[in-house]
Amino acid sequence: MTPLRFDHVVFADDFFRSAVNGLAYHDANRKFLRGLFETSLQRLGITARDEAAVSHGGAVDVARLMARLRLPCTSAGWASACTADLTPLAGQDGLPAFGPGCLVIGWGLTPALQGCIDRSGASYIDIEIDPVRFTSHLHLCARTNDPVIAAALRACTVDEEDFWNHAAAIKGYFARRGASSVFDERLRVGVFFGQSLVDLSLVSGGRTMHPASVIAPLKKLADSVDLLIVKPHPYEPALHHLAPIARAIPNVAWTRENSYALLSAANVEFVCGMSSGVLTEARYFMKVAHPLIRSDRNARDRLPSNCSDWMSVGPEIAAMNFMATVCGADHAPHAAHWPSTTLDRAFATRWGFDDQSPGLAALPVAAIGRSHVFHQGSAATAWLSHGWTEPEPWGVWTEGEHACLVIPLPAPLDWSVEAGARAFDVHIEGSRYLGATEAPSVLAVVNGTVVPAQRSAYLPLDALEFVLQVVPQGAPGRQVLVIQFAIGDPERPCDACGSGDSRRLGFGLKSLKVSLPRAPRLPVSARESQKAPSWMSSVFRTRV
Repeated sequence: MTPLRFDHVVFADDFFRSAVNGLAYHDANRKFLRGLFETSLQRLGITARDEAAVSHGGAVDVARLMARLRLPCTSAGWASACTADLTPLAGQDGLPAFGPGCLVIGWGLTPALQGCIDRSGASYIDIEIDPVRFTSHLHLCARTNDPVIAAALRACTVDEEDFWNHAAAIKGYFARRGASSVFDERLRVGVFFGQSLVDLSLVSGGRTMHPASVIAPLKKLADSVDLLIVKPHPYEPALHHLAPIARAIPNVAWTRENSYALLSAANVEFVCGMSSGVLTEARYFMKVAHPLIRSDRNARDRLPSNCSDWMSVGPEIAAMNFMATVCGADHAPHAAHWPSTTLDRAFATRWGFDDQSPGLAALPVAAIGRSHVFHQGSAATAWLSHGWTEPEPWGVWTEGEHACLVIPLPAPLDWSVEAGARAFDVHIEGSRYLGATEAPSVLAVVNGTVVPAQRSAYLPLDALEFVLQVVPQGAPGRQVLVIQFAIGDPERPCDACGSGDSRRLGFGLKSLKVSLPRAPRLPVSARESQKAPSWMSSVFRTRV
C-alpha cells in the first residue's frame, strides 16, 4: 500500500484573534471544519487535532507570542501579527511546528500563519464562506499552497454560470417588487457598503483600516454622482466608524434597504467599500466595484508564492473521494451525492438576500406647502431611510444616535426668479422624551451645516422644531432633500418609567413641511455657522 501524503491533520484558525488581544473570538468555525472533515479522515486512518489559544482550551500562549513579536496585546497588535514572520517562533509557547506530513485545514488563516505553515514544509487548505452569498445555498471558498490539492479543488469548483443565473433571478424578483431605482430615478447614485469593525479583510499594511483612511478617494467617487448612499453592515450596530463619511462628504444619505435590492437598482452607477464581499458580488449585477484598500489577506506579496487563488467549492471537499485524492490513497471511492443544504443548516442563516423583502421603497414627491405626517400608514414614512423605529399612531422615534430622511422634491421646483434666492424653507415638528434622566440633544444636518432645534413659547415642553433654509446644491436634476439627525445621549424610556420598552428613543418626528420662503433670507452658507457640542464629534462635525 502506498503511504499517504499526510500522517496527521491540524485544524486551526486565527488564534491571535483572542481575548488576550481584546477581540471577540468564536471557535465555532474551526469546530465546524473538524466536524465536517473528521469522518473522512478517520476512514483514511489519519489522526487529527485542534490548535487553539490558551483562552479557549488550547496550548497556544498568545500573550507570550505577542511579547516575542514585540507587539502590544491590542487590536492594533493583532493587525500587525496578521502579517508578522512567525517562523522563528514555531514550536515555542504552543505555536505548532507543523512540518512535512502535516496538513492544516484552517478557517480564515492570516498571511502570517500561511507563511509559517508553508515554510515548515506543511500543506494547508484555507477555507471560508464564499463571498458570493445570494445563491440558493451557501458555498465555501478555498485556497492552498499544495499543487495536488489545488488541482483537486479546481476539479470541483462551482460553475460560475450558476452565480450569473442566480443574480439574474434576484434582479427579476426585485423587478416585480417595489421601485426600480433607489430613492428617486432622477438621481445618479453610488453605494458605499460598510463592514464589521473587526475583520481580517480590513487589515492593510499590518494595520486595520477605517473609512476615515479613505475619505479622499471616496469623496472623488461621491463627486461623480448626485448622491453617495451609505449602507451600514447589518450585523454591526456601531456607526461611529462611518461618521467621517457624513462629516466630510455633503452629498451623503444613509439607507437600510436590502443589499441585493440596491445592486439591482437601475440608478446605481457603482458600488464601493473598504474590501466588502459585496464588491465581489457586484459584477454579477453588472455594477462597477471600487475597493478602497488593498487587503493583506489577498495581497500576493504577503502570501506564499505558491498559494493558489480562491476557488468557489461546495461542502463536498470534505467527502471521502476528495480527501482520498488529496491524501494520495490508492483507491478513491466514487463521488456520491452531498446534501446541498449542508452549509445552510450548519450556519443557520442566509446572508443578504431575503425572499420576504418587499423591494425598494417608492418615495413620494413632497408637496410644496403641505404638511406631511409620519404616523403609521402615512406615505411620508417611505422617507425614513435609516435610524428609525416602526412608525406609531402619533409619529416615529429615532433609533440610536443617527437618523436620516431622504425626500424627493418636485422637478423643476418653482424657484424664485432671482437665481441667488433659490432657497426654500423646511419646518419640522417633533418631540423628545421627557421622562428620560437627561433630555437628548437633537441637531439636524443639511449639506454639512448643523442646525439646532428650536422651541417656540406656544409649544408643549416636550416639543422640538427645526426651521431650515436650504439652498439646492449640485446638478439641477438632483431634486432631493437629505436631512440627517444627530441625537446626543439617547435614553431608554424603560430606564425612567419602567415601561419595558427597550428602544433607544431620542427624537420623535411628527410632521415636515417644505415651502417657499415668504421673505428673502440669507442662505445657510452665509449665516454664522453653529458650533456643534462635543458629543457630536463621533457622529457629525460642523462644516464651515
